[in-house]
Amino acid sequence: MLLASHSAVDVYSAIVPPIIGLLEVRCELQRSETALLLGMGPISSGLSQPLTAWLSDRFDSRLLAPLGLLIAALCLTNIGWATNFGELLGLYFIGMIGVGMYHPIGASSMGHLSGQLGAQRRSLGISLFFVAGMIGGISGSVVASWMTARPGGFEMLRWTAIPGVLLGAALVVAIRRAPHRDHAQSAAPQLNAEMQARWWMIAVLYTSNAMRFTVNIALFYLYVRWAQALVVETGAATGEKEIAQVAAPISGQLIGCTMAGMAIGGVMAGSLVRAGRERLPMILVPMFIAPLIAMFPLVDRWGAYVLAVCAGVGFAAMIPVAIGLSQRLLPHRTSLASGLMMGGAWSVALLGPPFAEFMLTRSGYGMPGAFIGVAALLALSGGVCCLLNQQVLRDVAVRRVPRSSD
Repeated sequence: MLLASHSAVDVYSAIVPPIIGLLEVRCELQRSETALLLGMGPISSGLSQPLTAWLSDRFDSRLLAPLGLLIAALCLTNIGWATNFGELLGLYFIGMIGVGMYHPIGASSMGHLSGQLGAQRRSLGISLFFVAGMIGGISGSVVASWMTARPGGFEMLRWTAIPGVLLGAALVVAIRRAPHRDHAQSAAPQLNAEMQARWWMIAVLYTSNAMRFTVNIALFYLYVRWAQALVVETGAATGEKEIAQVAAPISGQLIGCTMAGMAIGGVMAGSLVRAGRERLPMILVPMFIAPLIAMFPLVDRWGAYVLAVCAGVGFAAMIPVAIGLSQRLLPHRTSLASGLMMGGAWSVALLGPPFAEFMLTRSGYGMPGAFIGVAALLALSGGVCCLLNQQVLRDVAVRRVPRSSD
């Protein structure tokens, strides 16, 4: 049920980015409003996650997860009701709050259930949870862009809320008694120095994840602009509305390819990266992929699909590893740890679209400069991980901190 519900909530979270060009024409948005709207998704879902996580840990309750799924389903599938920027922003903002409410509790529950079988199984379990979300994201981006590009598509989109409502009801029963806090902890007192080292590691992981998520949203914005430029260049459409309609499925396919790469990278990392040995892959994977993102303006449409898959691997493969590691660093606050690594870091991604738009229009380097800037940020997210403490990584692979040490 956790995997199915995660797929569902990420279907809804993926509706708006690939059709942002259509919404831009439909609601007569300025380009600055489009970038702001896309940035509101990360900030609303991101900031709601730490608060939800704290409430979940404080009251030992998981009801906010199905409630979040319900809110996301109802708001995001009805995005077509909006006729202006204010209405569009309201529906998207509230819907993404619902997305944020679901994630820390879902990830914490999955981490606890799989973590009972060992640290490595925790990483694998969270990777599967991550992949389930990517499957939902791929489905949402492709189906939403395909559906809304057709007459009556926004009306049809509203019916897709029904599976989310049903899954939300089922999730209430499924996770009501599922524990999400590690109670079986060592009774040995922990030194303040060790807790400080653990929180330092959390800060490093948070910073790196924030950069990765910023790359994520910046790329989604650039895909829309790249697809529109491709349509104009090939003469496939003329007129602002027609260009947006033809470009929407292309940008949706690029986002789907990226999410496929995220899923591939996530499951490979969860299977291959051993507990206690996370530091080196967290440094090298983004640095290796970054040059491929910079090559994006040099390829054709089919080459762009391949690079989009690679980009997904580059910025997302280590995200589930970071979530699992954070839960081991703070086993007495697993929802909070998950919320910081996902929503807390995700909220910073609101900077992605404005950064991409600035590079496109103000830097003087246009599309190539924008992709190079995003590639540099991805490489930096790997460099930050050089600050991870290898000794602490080895310690938390086999040992837990007591509940009283916070």
